[in-house]
Amino acid sequence: MVRIEFTTEEVSELVRVLEQYLGDLRAEISDTDSSFFKEELREEKGVVKQALARLKAVAEPVKP
Repeated sequence: MVRIEFTTEEVSELVRVLEQYLGDLRAEISDTDSSFFKEELREEKGVVKQALARLKAVAEPVKP
């Protein structure tokens, strides 16, 4: 496993960029005719969603 430390601002920007990319990826999946390419994009979407969820969990303040 690779560990990288980010500032709060960097995490916020990464979340913003990944959310935008995820939206673009959904549109690309919808517009793609090739079932093989569509499946690859769906797998990529899963990886991006997982990374985004992990980043959001780190970015959220801990609640008592």
